[in-house]
Amino acid sequence: MSEGRDRILKAAEDLFGTYGFDRISVRDIAERAEVNKALIFYHFNSKDELFETVLLHYFESHTEALRDAWEATGTLRDRVHNMIDGYVDFIVEHRNWPKLVQHVAATEHSEHIPTVRRGLTPMIAWANETFGEIAPDEGPLSVRNLFETVAGSVLHHFTYASVLAPMWQDKPLAEEHIAERRAHLHWLVDVLLDAVESRAHL
Repeated sequence: MSEGRDRILKAAEDLFGTYGFDRISVRDIAERAEVNKALIFYHFNSKDELFETVLLHYFESHTEALRDAWEATGTLRDRVHNMIDGYVDFIVEHRNWPKLVQHVAATEHSEHIPTVRRGLTPMIAWANETFGEIAPDEGPLSVRNLFETVAGSVLHHFTYASVLAPMWQDKPLAEEHIAERRAHLHWLVDVLLDAVESRAHL
């Protein structure tokens, strides 16, 4: 990958993650990357293609970061806790990722939804395989609800950090506050798994 393409992708990740797809122009990306627009169109046919490339790059990194957690051995509970740590670590390193996905989900750009769905497929497959050992197919303790609760709880703090700042001494993303949030997520996992396992033993 060329240095210019690297700079373009980094600038696009930052700008799309902060402002969304519609509010950013190719000129904005060129200025941030310190390249001319022609170089962007040399590497990418359109702004849409550049955005798709950014999404795919994030999801590739996302899958790679979580692979160790997904492939870990141990009890179901151990595997879920490993996933929580891997997910939080990934978002700490890729702060724009949850905002980028939220921008896609909240806008009318349905052409990008399939890319997000494909990107989430490995994580959903892991959830189905892991939670499917004990959770029912339907109902409040089903796999789909467990997945949404756990994934949503991880993402929420980072997506709404600026709104939640007053609750966290204006530093929601400070290391100690992320550590506190991580501990809460581990507690939440234990509560959910206790409930599912209790139901399974009835």
